[in-house]
Amino acid sequence: NNSVYTNATVKLSLQFAVELADLLQHPAPKEWQEVAEHIEIPFDPEAQYHPEFDGYNQGQPVKQADTVMLGYPLGMPMSLKVRRNDLEAYEPVTDPKGPAMTWGMFAIGWLELGEAEKAQRLLEKCFKNIQGPFQVWSESSDGSGAVNFLTGMGGFLQAVLFGYTGFRVQKECLAFSPLLPDDICELCVRGVNYLGSQMDWLLRRDEVCIILREKPGNTKPHQLQVVLKSSGVKIPLMPGQPVTFPREPGCVSKIDSSSFCWPL
Repeated sequence: NNSVYTNATVKLSLQFAVELADLLQHPAPKEWQEVAEHIEIPFDPEAQYHPEFDGYNQGQPVKQADTVMLGYPLGMPMSLKVRRNDLEAYEPVTDPKGPAMTWGMFAIGWLELGEAEKAQRLLEKCFKNIQGPFQVWSESSDGSGAVNFLTGMGGFLQAVLFGYTGFRVQKECLAFSPLLPDDICELCVRGVNYLGSQMDWLLRRDEVCIILREKPGNTKPHQLQVVLKSSGVKIPLMPGQPVTFPREPGCVSKIDSSSFCWPL
């Protein structure tokens, strides 16, 4: 009972529906919010981690990434300590022959915690699910299960696109927190769409470069800016003009002010 991932998904879905209904000025039934508030999210306050379900004993084998997906993709608020404890609790007891998307989710978790080499070691486990001679993904690492396993491919791609970059689509911005392992010197991500604009990103060990693509036609997308988290520096993004800044967490958001602390 009370699967932590299932309950968290239901809770977030109800809360999102209530919020969206309010934005559309079509209020949702009050029971939706009441139900969401009373959904149990299993948590062990002593061990500071999320049990997979009511009655789960730490150390029990699990089939695949489950609880660790509370952090990504659900984005459930939790401390870094709890996030780490969840990863450390489930990594050693997860079936090594389980579904292929599993290790991509663990990799994203460790990248969130700034441990790129540990993330890389887990991400490399995904390659065991690629079967020759045509390099087709299988559900399980021994080649069994579903063939051309899209879930596994998706888990791997998300580890690259949302793990290394730290991209998170939030209400007011596109957050980023880039981090590369030692054996990758740079990563280029082209055609990132956000609020009607397209950006090309180049991530290096010590810096990030963004180019906002020029928009054809008469359509005027939102004006965008980069906001760096630690310094608060705001950098306007101009079409066709590369912007380079030190590698650190930040976000891309709509411009809400005409003042910048970055030279134009």
